[in-house]
Amino acid sequence: MKLMSSLTRIGLVGLGFVLVKVVSDTSTWQSSKNPDMYPTNAGLASSLFNDWALPLMILGVLMAIAMIGAAYLVRDERRENLLWEFKSDSDDGGEEE
Repeated sequence: MKLMSSLTRIGLVGLGFVLVKVVSDTSTWQSSKNPDMYPTNAGLASSLFNDWALPLMILGVLMAIAMIGAAYLVRDERRENLLWEFKSDSDDGGEEE
């Protein structure tokens, strides 16, 4: 079993080296005939800040609302649990269930 685990790890490391070699090879990225076909960093920034500004703003507001709601629910539940945990027997009239 140890042999199989070691061979798997060696194989994954070898696969990683092959993938890095293929991805970092310049001929992989320069084979296109039309360079305008692929987006650039400037094009991505332009589309994010110009074309997608309103959807990104709405998404950010929705995510903020979700985080505030989650924090409120956790806080409320924690307070209820702490009150239940530290409740003394004299508060309920001494009766046990």
